[in-house]
Amino acid sequence: MTVPVVVKESQNQGPRRSPARAYAWMVLGAALFATMNVCARTTSGHTDWKIVAMTRAAIGAVLAIAVGRARGVPIFPRSTHAMWARSFFGTFALGCTFWVLSNEHLALGDAATLLNLAPVFLAVLGPIVLGERSGRRVFAAIPLAAAGVVLILRPPLLFDAGTKAGMIVPATIAIVSSGFSAFAMLSLRRVGPTESPEAIVAHFSTFAFVAMCIITLPTTRIDFGGELLWILIGSLAGGFAQLAMTRAYALEFAARVSPFGYLNVVFTAILGAILLHDHPAGPALVGMALVITAGVVVTVAHARDERSLRARPATLRP
Repeated sequence: MTVPVVVKESQNQGPRRSPARAYAWMVLGAALFATMNVCARTTSGHTDWKIVAMTRAAIGAVLAIAVGRARGVPIFPRSTHAMWARSFFGTFALGCTFWVLSNEHLALGDAATLLNLAPVFLAVLGPIVLGERSGRRVFAAIPLAAAGVVLILRPPLLFDAGTKAGMIVPATIAIVSSGFSAFAMLSLRRVGPTESPEAIVAHFSTFAFVAMCIITLPTTRIDFGGELLWILIGSLAGGFAQLAMTRAYALEFAARVSPFGYLNVVFTAILGAILLHDHPAGPALVGMALVITAGVVVTVAHARDERSLRARPATLRP
């Protein structure tokens, strides 16, 4: 999963609000991420996933630098330690994501769902790493997400049909990818409002491109397997999706636009079923709904806690 860049709201002034435009940008971003997922699955039979990930990172870096130059904002980071941590964890998440998307043993909709567990991981890690408060809604969302994962995997101890043997490894890697995405988000929160979204995306994408080159070039012959067009479409879709979601967060409060990001899961499942005949099982559809619900609950509850904390007098804040 590509980690979105959230434009942080200051304590006295929120973003320049334009709700309708923000929602439109977020829906567009979700649709573009779904397009990237489908393109990655389409190329899985002929092109090494590392080449697809490397191309995605390269195009993401070029787009971020171009947009940053056009807007006249800095593209070189100031918060070096937090930025390096964000790029490090984000790169692991990127690699895991494209490996999972290339594995046809896990239905595409199931893969997209498990790759979007990061908010749930944040609910667990936030209080430990950053000392953030977690309300009752957040703790209620965690078993909800766990139940969704169980329905997606359908372990043989609980279901007669059981889990297909080939699902275990990609499902595990997808969950690990969400964990890395959560750590990337935690690092992003330490960056603060001093960095432009373009600088964050450019640093991460460049770091990811170099890392993917290091693991790809010594072991893999550059061969697009006749799928160059799909790889370019998917990479452009992913790059523009990240910019679209960044724009959405700049136009409206995060709590109101973040839930629209889960349309990525819905769009991915629909496109996978129509274009690739990749249909999630019935229990998996219920599991997808539970994971999405848990993610939305965590996102909204966390944002409400932040707003209530900012509203309290400074002397009452911990």
